[in-house]
Amino acid sequence: MIASSEEVKLAIIGCGAITQARYLPAANLLPNLTITHVVDLDAETGHEVANRFQIPEFAREYQQVFGKVDAVVVATPPSSHARISIDCLNHGLHVLCEKPLAVSVMEAKAMISASQRSNRHLAVGMNRRLSWSSQISRRLVQSGVLGDIYRFDIEEGHEFNWPLRTGHIFQDSNAGGVLADTGVHVFDLLLWTLGSPKAKLGLCRTDNWGGVEANAVVELVVEWHSRQTPGGVELSFTRELRNTMRIYGDNGVLEAPILGGLEVSLYLADNPVEPVILTPHHVGPRNRVEEFAVQLSKFVEAVLHDSKTYVTADEALATLSLIEQCHYGGERMGHAWETVHLEPFFEGKGNE
Repeated sequence: MIASSEEVKLAIIGCGAITQARYLPAANLLPNLTITHVVDLDAETGHEVANRFQIPEFAREYQQVFGKVDAVVVATPPSSHARISIDCLNHGLHVLCEKPLAVSVMEAKAMISASQRSNRHLAVGMNRRLSWSSQISRRLVQSGVLGDIYRFDIEEGHEFNWPLRTGHIFQDSNAGGVLADTGVHVFDLLLWTLGSPKAKLGLCRTDNWGGVEANAVVELVVEWHSRQTPGGVELSFTRELRNTMRIYGDNGVLEAPILGGLEVSLYLADNPVEPVILTPHHVGPRNRVEEFAVQLSKFVEAVLHDSKTYVTADEALATLSLIEQCHYGGERMGHAWETVHLEPFFEGKGNE
């Protein structure tokens, strides 16, 4: 906690798309936050970003900000999250780490230990919780309006179009693929909405032929009020899916946009055809930059006043565990075209 100032000095490590499109515009909305440094191994990109967003300092190595800032955002490729975050925590800096927190549960636990030893905050960038539809969905479930929850069904899919600077999403089998990228958000939102810290993988099928997966179908069981609640999640980088979360209860069905929005549909048991449309009163929709601003404001409050309203690293463990189970225990999707054309090749018979 900072006692001498009501302003947080922040460095952002990594100058990729998430920094340029989200964090830097969001920081401009907060009066008690000053971005003093941006850090990137690519000096040309780093200088360009610093100049465009009028950031006072650029550094090529993140260690150059030690002793100059109060906190950092780690927005580098996921394989470096644990190493950089632990080093920053050990040097007395509070850390907001982009998702996924780490590429394994073991790494995440090491980050949590470093946070506890240093008495510094370690937050995770899970901004989808901050959309109005997500907030309404959680309140509905937690209030008991749906009754006993007995099933859930989530789909998120679209043609991948995020403006990547590096190809890490398609190169690293632990940090890449649709599970580590989209699945992190979806699993976190599901567990948070149901208020459950526990989930168990039933089955995971992907189209991973030895690289990273672009499609995944996951069956899992989530603990809800000591009940084992089954459901399914389908994810895609290649196909447009329904892009909603459905939660089924004895009293009705909730359907909410998985990407966030302003409305939630509630299909009551006595009228399952025409939904009740729920929206928050006296507010407009939050765009992505505004969601990131709320996320940053919670982190800033933690640094200034030792509050803990951000998404904690401990909350990320269940999600990382599910993704880890999928990577190590998943099955390959079996499509006719794969069987006919590719299996002989992968069995070493491609030249026969």
